[in-house]
Amino acid sequence: MISSEFLTCASRVPLLQSVVQCDPFSVILRSPAQDWDPSTLLSALSQASAVLVAIIGGFLVSRLVAISSEREGIRRLLEAAAGRIEHIDSDLNEAHRTRLDRAESYLYEVAVEKLLEDPSLDLDALIRDRLLRGTTEDELKPYAVSLRNRVKNAVEAIEATIRKGDTKTLDLEDLVERGLEIADADRDIYEQAFKHRHGSLPSPSGMAMFGPRSFLDVSSALRTGIMSDAALSASLRRQDEEIRAEVDLRTQLRAAVAERDRLNEELARIGRPEGVAAAIWMLAGLSLGILVPLIMMTFEPKGLDVLAKTLLIASFVIGLVAILWYVGWFWRRIGTVQPMATPQDPQHPRSGQGR
Repeated sequence: MISSEFLTCASRVPLLQSVVQCDPFSVILRSPAQDWDPSTLLSALSQASAVLVAIIGGFLVSRLVAISSEREGIRRLLEAAAGRIEHIDSDLNEAHRTRLDRAESYLYEVAVEKLLEDPSLDLDALIRDRLLRGTTEDELKPYAVSLRNRVKNAVEAIEATIRKGDTKTLDLEDLVERGLEIADADRDIYEQAFKHRHGSLPSPSGMAMFGPRSFLDVSSALRTGIMSDAALSASLRRQDEEIRAEVDLRTQLRAAVAERDRLNEELARIGRPEGVAAAIWMLAGLSLGILVPLIMMTFEPKGLDVLAKTLLIASFVIGLVAILWYVGWFWRRIGTVQPMATPQDPQHPRSGQGR
């Protein structure tokens, strides 16, 4: 309620006199408790703060919903990128294994025989002599070392099962019956190792006329065939296709990994949105503008002193100014467009450059 002293001061005193002798604001502050209800001011401040809280709260809710939707979209893109990387990596491993199998088979064709003749053969020289395009020495070195060990184990196992008095009539199956164990993957190595050892066995009586090699070994002469030019050309063409396929898959994998990293960075950036923290702090401060007047009205105060009135009004004004500043800052923030540099052809510089 407005006191009669304020009405008298505002209506009867001239303008100059009202400024010098009759200050309406001081009249309000000095008004008697029975002439002014403090709940009016408290209620007005509480309602005004509630409006501001609704504005900031609505902005925050819409902002957080947009962020959540954007994060969900990026998360789905990340899942798709991870699946694409897994698929490309599987294809790349298969292409790499196919190319490496071809290179290992090409090395295997001569490596076993040479290792049987010279167990201390230099593997690096052997690899260089049988190195296919697209394959490095480091890729074949583990296979060559493993192959040497397999040949060595086969020779030692065969020597351990050959008995004194065995002749060229001995067969590999005879050694198996004696307890020689041959893995399926090493079957060919054992056969070549046995044939290499079989040549040094003595001939049985009555078959010396055939010389050191019997007719049982004639099939070994047909082991190595001659590859025609057409077959060689087809093999080289398949080899080039395998190399190109592997290179393409590696390029796709790098692009997919780069896309995944970009999406991870974008997801991390969205997790720290600008302006949301400041809006939350303002929302908390304005919420006090609702709670404090409500708590004060609960105790039904008879009046408010000058300091209490000043603090309440100043707090509301500060909150209002903060909101206006935040809206202006946010408007300038979203209105600022970073200029994008246009890529230039290095072969065609701008006029005036390079002179």
